[in-house]
Amino acid sequence: MNRVAITGALSYTGRYLSKYLLSNGTKSVLSLSRRTIPLSSHVLSSSDLSKITTTTLDFNSREKMEVELKGVDVLFCTYWIRFERDGDTHEKAAERVRELFLAAKSAGVSKVVFSSHTRTSLTSPYSYIRGKALAESYLRSICSSSTMNYSIVRPCGIFGDKPVESILMNNAAWVMRRTPLFLLAGKGGETFQPVHVRDMAKLMGDLGKSKDTTGEEMDACGPDAPTALELFRRLNGSVGGRGFVVPSGLPTRVIGAMTKPIDWLTGDVLLDTDDLDLLGSGLTFANEPSDPLIKGRRSLFQWIDEVKDELGQEYVSSIQRYYKTK
Repeated sequence: MNRVAITGALSYTGRYLSKYLLSNGTKSVLSLSRRTIPLSSHVLSSSDLSKITTTTLDFNSREKMEVELKGVDVLFCTYWIRFERDGDTHEKAAERVRELFLAAKSAGVSKVVFSSHTRTSLTSPYSYIRGKALAESYLRSICSSSTMNYSIVRPCGIFGDKPVESILMNNAAWVMRRTPLFLLAGKGGETFQPVHVRDMAKLMGDLGKSKDTTGEEMDACGPDAPTALELFRRLNGSVGGRGFVVPSGLPTRVIGAMTKPIDWLTGDVLLDTDDLDLLGSGLTFANEPSDPLIKGRRSLFQWIDEVKDELGQEYVSSIQRYYKTK
């Protein structure tokens, strides 16, 4: 691949994906994003940054996106919204990436690699899952009527080299270090199988390098698949949490309401009800647990033990990171 485009080459997954691609023969990267400064100086060298150009991703103009994508071999789409706010919805996010996919088709892009979610369904009760499924269906339909190829990768959560990159784990540890009780919704028996961002980047990059193949739809999950209770008790023990992790039996809306004082304190959203519903949905593990690639990926539990002294030392704001881009 001579030239690729990434929706956010300087953001979280995008930085690692850029590094992987540039280290494996890609000549230049187009970052489709408002972000002009890397999320962190970690990962990308000055030499890497010299090969990355940035342009604003204007979903309101398919023609502009088409012009920007001219000469791009592969488009990597990691764009999404975490939660619905200020009138924006996951369905609208799916419509926006549809416009991007159509622009890529018109620009002559050879392949699109899209980051979705495990166990998507158009009939899911969860808007995040429905939105991802809708985006997948748009991509399949567009590619079926053209020569553009596609791949879909399906993570359910991503953790990175640095604790502050891994908002869910870091902020859970932040709470554990400061409160005597960490309550889980329901019984805490739902499985969660996140992937390390470097393994996510490798999977996406390798699928992109196979630009003449199409229709690959693969799990992006790691080897550890603990229940919520197992995971957060392990996390609490590793960081020396002050109290206990307890399955409350309470519905997600009650637990969500109980986190509001933290939102007022931080000016952020720790976990909204949609987040909690999704974590308790039973949809956060691999479709194909026997996939041999899963076993060779980085361990979540090993990562927790490696970064435990840093986890939760500071709070990381999702709103500052994803909605107030520099």
